[in-house]
Amino acid sequence: MEGRIKRLERAWDYPAHPGPDPETVAHWASLWTALGIEDSRAMAVALEFLEYCQATGQAPTFGYGPGGLMRWCEGNIGGGEDDDE
Repeated sequence: MEGRIKRLERAWDYPAHPGPDPETVAHWASLWTALGIEDSRAMAVALEFLEYCQATGQAPTFGYGPGGLMRWCEGNIGGGEDDDE
């Protein structure tokens, strides 16, 4: 999981696109940790979601609209090919 987080962080184009700030990541990760998901997995999922929002130019929201967490989860949650890295 740590490798996955580090890859996401390296993918940001500094300084033009520095990625989400730590407070924003912690806020979105808290949604998963509140459900009992381990911190490292919650952090990785939050980073992926925020990276998606940044790449598509959408503001992150909770709902099913553009930039919506619920919409993103439907297509992205369920384990990736590199979950164990």
